[in-house]
This record gives sequence, structure tokens and C-alpha cells, in this order.
Amino acid sequence: MAAGNGKGKIFMHGEVIRTVPEHEIVPTIVEEAHRLAAEMSDSGEPVVSVS
Repeated sequence: MAAGNGKGKIFMHGEVIRTVPEHEIVPTIVEEAHRLAAEMSDSGEPVVSVS
């Protein structure tokens, strides 16, 4: 992730996958983590914890 000038860029494997307004960075990262967990999970519901 990189942020500045009111925008944040979300990277995956060295490539930008999304550019979002700065205030949406954390929810977007959590959303992406859930999406990735779902793709990796064979049991259905992903488990992602944020502290």
C-alpha cells in the first residue's frame, strides 16, 4: 500500500490492483483480505482478523 495526495494505491504481487480515496484504504484492504481468504479457503467462510 502507498498513500499520498488523498489517494491510496493497493498493490498485489508488485502491481497496483486498486486506487482508492485515502479514507477508504483500510476498508479496502480488509475487503481484499477477505476476498483472498475466500479464494484460498476450501471450507467456505474465510477467517480474517484485524487488530
